[in-house]
Amino acid sequence: MLPRTSLLDELRKGGYEASLITTYNAYLSFYEDVVLRRLINAGVRHNVLLMDAQQYSASMVSHPPRLAGRRYTLLPVKVPGAFHPKLIFLAGKHKGLVVVGSHNMTLAGFGFNRELTNVVRIQGTDDSDGIGIAQSAWTEIEHWLGHFADGVPKQVASMVRRVRDFAPWMRANGTESADSRLLSGRPGAPSLWEQLTALLDDEVDDVTVGGAFFDQKLGFLHRVNEDLRPARLIVGIDPATVQIPSSARKNSDISLVRADNLGVDTEKDEEGRGYLHAKGILLHQRNGGAIFASGSANPSTPAWLAELANGNVEMILVHRGETVMRTAELLGYSALAEMPALNESDWQTIERNQADRIESQAPPYRTGIAVVEDDRVLFDPRLLETVFNPAFALIGADGSAMATSNNVTRDGEHAIVTFPGANLDEATGVDCHQVYELVLQLLLHHAQAVEEQARTGVQRRFKDALLSLETDTPNIALLIDCIDKIVFSGDQSTATAAIRAVRKREKDDEMEAKELGSLAIDVSDVKKRKSKQRLTHSGDFAYLLDALIYHLRVQEDRSIEEVDRYGRSEEEQVGADDEEETDGSRATLPDHQELLRLCHSKVRTVVNRMASQIKAYQEGKQRLDQVLIRLLGVLAVLRELRACDARAPWVERGETTVPKEQRLRLLEEVMLNLFEGDASLLHLEPIGSDFATSDDIARLKGLVLWLAWDCGLTLNLQKPFNEHTDELNERLHRNAMVLALAQMMQSDEVVIDEARQSIGSLTTTELDWLKEVQALSIRCEAVLKGNVPLEPAEAAEPGDIAMHRKLPRWDLRVVASSNGRNVSLIRLSREKDRAVFTPEHLAVRRLS
Repeated sequence: MLPRTSLLDELRKGGYEASLITTYNAYLSFYEDVVLRRLINAGVRHNVLLMDAQQYSASMVSHPPRLAGRRYTLLPVKVPGAFHPKLIFLAGKHKGLVVVGSHNMTLAGFGFNRELTNVVRIQGTDDSDGIGIAQSAWTEIEHWLGHFADGVPKQVASMVRRVRDFAPWMRANGTESADSRLLSGRPGAPSLWEQLTALLDDEVDDVTVGGAFFDQKLGFLHRVNEDLRPARLIVGIDPATVQIPSSARKNSDISLVRADNLGVDTEKDEEGRGYLHAKGILLHQRNGGAIFASGSANPSTPAWLAELANGNVEMILVHRGETVMRTAELLGYSALAEMPALNESDWQTIERNQADRIESQAPPYRTGIAVVEDDRVLFDPRLLETVFNPAFALIGADGSAMATSNNVTRDGEHAIVTFPGANLDEATGVDCHQVYELVLQLLLHHAQAVEEQARTGVQRRFKDALLSLETDTPNIALLIDCIDKIVFSGDQSTATAAIRAVRKREKDDEMEAKELGSLAIDVSDVKKRKSKQRLTHSGDFAYLLDALIYHLRVQEDRSIEEVDRYGRSEEEQVGADDEEETDGSRATLPDHQELLRLCHSKVRTVVNRMASQIKAYQEGKQRLDQVLIRLLGVLAVLRELRACDARAPWVERGETTVPKEQRLRLLEEVMLNLFEGDASLLHLEPIGSDFATSDDIARLKGLVLWLAWDCGLTLNLQKPFNEHTDELNERLHRNAMVLALAQMMQSDEVVIDEARQSIGSLTTTELDWLKEVQALSIRCEAVLKGNVPLEPAEAAEPGDIAMHRKLPRWDLRVVASSNGRNVSLIRLSREKDRAVFTPEHLAVRRLS
């Protein structure tokens, strides 16, 4: 047989930063006290557990969680049948792990049962087969969140999606391997059986099935016989534990055999064989080919033939190719055909199993998830349907009521309960009563606490650097280096071999991982892959923007590893026991002038690199969406630095963190390169509507407005006496920039709010600039919609705004000159700064 694999040993190997585990049922104390502890000790900070909604409700009564909502995210998934996949998804900077098997999140599932598990290790971006399996698994996770997490607050669903942020290798191209393929079954999609049989390329000679639970009508086994008509259908079961109807003994088309030795090491398992919970199916074709599949699916109708009304969600891994029969032999499946048939004593045992079967019962009240936001508790208002005059109790960690409230309101998306004076930070749940009867129990998720667990070491160091701006010793180098390494990762092409982490492994007195074994297929043993690692990570950029711009979620790869003062990578720092530096060994703190000099140097580097990115876009070497996301990060940090001027102790009055020449240069690069063409800040539709209308881009536009204000860009309609031609052109050019900014604004409240917040002070003088641009934006919209009268272009004067009479998509432009035969308009471009039209094509209006 194949060597046993300890799932807990897999969790302890390190190099991972986030985990997502799915299960049908769960012994939550085992997850919290053993699995979660091992994950955290191995450096996995962000952890998510998904489980069947009905089993979740039962767990809330029998063994409620203690740490959910604070140390990890717990999400119930509600489907017509059962949410039944058993998946472990571990994500790290350099590698990943996908485990698909039969194990539930229980002590038995991880240690004492006989389980069948597939282990897929992903090493770097060159492992296209492994990445393809991981991408297929994540596609299903997204479907579950979109269709089966009804009533779950979006903040909690967001924490689930954050797991993917820790796997930059997921951005690489994955391919479906011919030898290993992930299949998922769910209501409304092709059944697992349809997907599996579509992989056959010849008639089937015989079929071998193993499992612990069969439907009462044996619908799946009958379907196998009907569709494939095999010479023999062998069904291996363990009479001591199986759940199968006694009518199966009368079915001559099925050969039932004893599989009580399947997965048993006769030399090591003398004391007990363990519950046979493994599920698998072997299809042997007449041309000698074979298919073997294993995972969560029991040989039952809800698992394999899912229907909308009662179908399960399942996940299996399918193996094909030359190694399949060898794998089946090592697992014991090919030997099942030679196992003895069931005797009368076996059937008596099976009948007792059926009679003794106990189904877990959900409580008589509803359960759900709520989120703590500031001093409020938010949850799905549909949970209060049919509930009249609800009374709420805030529950503490010991299960007692901390406070009560009848104050519930609804805002459409949420039901909101407030507990005046109560400390929500100490609460774990909320109970809702109707006339003293418990009708709803909510598990509280403290989203901010869970999110903090998701911070990588780099993210925490960046946060410290950001906070240090307000102190006497700002960490300017680290702050700007984060921008240099995260935002501009596209410039990095060097792949560096990763240094394997040396982690301190803490002994667990309660349970040693080596004792918790599982029969497993290690896909890396079936097909060896070349191990390559690339130092990329997507979560840091997400956190940067999250810290600066209202919890944004934008990811970028990065290709430079952070090191500490000893030159160690983040992984090498795990478990390190550093000595404190003595006062004499510390470097002398730089004075304020030295800090400013360092800051100016770093800012100059960042602006130079941003200018290079914009130039690369103009040369067709860079995509606009990537440039805009990077510009967003740069502007966000420059804004934070400017906020320190005359406020932080290291920036004296009259000094600035961001020299004006650097601000002006960046503004000029933006205005002269990103406002012309079919795709620009005025026309993002070619990139995609989701991107164009996203919060991220709205915030970017607001930051561009902030930069224009900070550079002193204003609309000047006053023609000075004896204005020189060069002065006129400069004034009109600046007016054209303001006109472009006004059209970019488009009365978007998110854009306006970001600009307002970025400008900062609410003094009349500062906000007047923004109000003027808003007013100009409204006038531009009126012109473009034809709501105001226009004049013939023959009368055009420099400074007027021009509208094309026929072109459907037109940006209003400033008139540069007119000679009666041609009208010259300003273009915001270095290469071609004028556009010339004949007067009959244009109409104009005074810009006043």
